[in-house]
Amino acid sequence: MEDDNLEQAFRAAFVEPYASRQWASMRAKSYWVDLEGWQDSIAGPVSSIVQNGGCEYVYQRTDWGFAGVDDPESLKRFLLGKHSGLSSAVEQFEPASDAESADCVYMRAQIGAMRSVIERATEIESRRWRMAHSD
Repeated sequence: MEDDNLEQAFRAAFVEPYASRQWASMRAKSYWVDLEGWQDSIAGPVSSIVQNGGCEYVYQRTDWGFAGVDDPESLKRFLLGKHSGLSSAVEQFEPASDAESADCVYMRAQIGAMRSVIERATEIESRRWRMAHSD
């Protein structure tokens, strides 16, 4: 992998909140779980880049999920759009206790970590695309 720490960053941003996070409040944990669809829509292509070095499969799809995603630039726009929706949803969480406030800080940090992973992964995908499509 050309970005040595990307797999670790991906796991910390997308897997750790479910696998090992000790949430301070059940309400915040439940809220986060309710946002899983947003997270999954980002994690699929990013995971493919992390694990396989690219996500060519996305460009072949014409279903509602990936319609119009046909190159790395449109993939980046798609992922950042999903990220923006997820970020907006997190900002709508209104903590009602100190525990929920702590979890809200964590959720916001995860959003930042996800953005960084998206940026790094799409740069790798752009480089792969340029190499595969240069003549």
